[in-house]
Amino acid sequence: MLEVRTGDPKVPTDEVHEPRNDEESRSKGSSSSSSSSIDSPDLPSTARREKVEEHTTESALKRVASLIKSGRAKNIILLLGAGISTSAGIPDFRSPKTGLYHNLQKLNLPFPEAVFELGFFRKRPQPFWELAREIYPGKYHPTPTHYFLPLLHQHKVLKRVFTQNIDTLETLAGLPEEMIVEAHGSFARSHCLDCKAEVDREKILKAGVRRGEVVRCDNMVKTRGKKGVCGGLVKPDIVFFGENLPERFFKLIPELKQCDLLLVIGTSLQVQPFASLVDRVSLDCPRLLINREPVGPFENIRGSESGLPASLNKILNPRSGQRDMYWEGDADEGIYELVEELGWGQEFGEIMGKGKKELERRYRAERGEGDSSEGEKGVREKVGKEVRAMKEVVGEKDEAEELEEAIRRQLKL
Repeated sequence: MLEVRTGDPKVPTDEVHEPRNDEESRSKGSSSSSSSSIDSPDLPSTARREKVEEHTTESALKRVASLIKSGRAKNIILLLGAGISTSAGIPDFRSPKTGLYHNLQKLNLPFPEAVFELGFFRKRPQPFWELAREIYPGKYHPTPTHYFLPLLHQHKVLKRVFTQNIDTLETLAGLPEEMIVEAHGSFARSHCLDCKAEVDREKILKAGVRRGEVVRCDNMVKTRGKKGVCGGLVKPDIVFFGENLPERFFKLIPELKQCDLLLVIGTSLQVQPFASLVDRVSLDCPRLLINREPVGPFENIRGSESGLPASLNKILNPRSGQRDMYWEGDADEGIYELVEELGWGQEFGEIMGKGKKELERRYRAERGEGDSSEGEKGVREKVGKEVRAMKEVVGEKDEAEELEEAIRRQLKL
């Protein structure tokens, strides 16, 4: 759920890990931050929420499923935020007593967000590595929302995924890296701040994550004619305060013009320049928000059946022709319902089952526990022997299959 915000880190906010925007990022991200120069009238929030729920919640997922099944949505782009990873168990930053920033108070930081200040990291890198022990992706599994991404890719309707999260769960769910734009970087790779060399992931795991130690570069470099160990500080490739967003983010923004369905899930749309992406699609591109509350341009959604005069409707929602939709609730719940509407339930279950098994095997290896006790081949052979034996004893096919399933559960296959 690691979502990054640009802004003054000293200003309290509900977002998590939020680097300040530098001048370059601000200028690049502000060119299309608004779709209209008309200010919406200020309506009571209760009335606004009632209309949003009444006219969009019930039909939004069915409408989106229809677009996909009919072949009208072939270039789907997703904008993802912290809300898609909360069910994975990743702790947030600001919850009282349990948030990561609260737990970092013992490290005597000038302010909690200093742990993501590049200048502070150069002087005192230890607090960051203490934090890394808590948020490193190797402890968490992708959520159903993450597994929905390879499902879309499998059906050849996914154009690109833009994510604010740094937890790499999109990749761990099985989506190819080239399909993902990590707007605020990730833990996937790390580099030395001095010699710029990429550092082996295993070194990060052993020293930085498992032991919370400051990781330094052991690359051999030549200084003043002499060869020696670099010794520079190593930092994961996540965007710190004072750093530019990845070049790949800006390079792929033009793809949004090719989008024929935009899915916005689990984000507040407050973080620039990421938030401006929602207005980069064409005016007739359908946009769906799956979130606990309406945000950004989805706050003033009005249906034609709202009973308001057409002229007022146009002012309240100048992009109404774009067919904006909103579904209220948790990301996973919305995705489950969407998958059901699409009729992809069986495929979805297979992708999640296979993904979880493979990832658990990888995590065991990274923890130094090796593969399963007998290895995948050994487990398969054992199951085969058990199945043959029980068929000889039981004789009945249905009962044998039930026993086979019980054995598989016991062996955690």
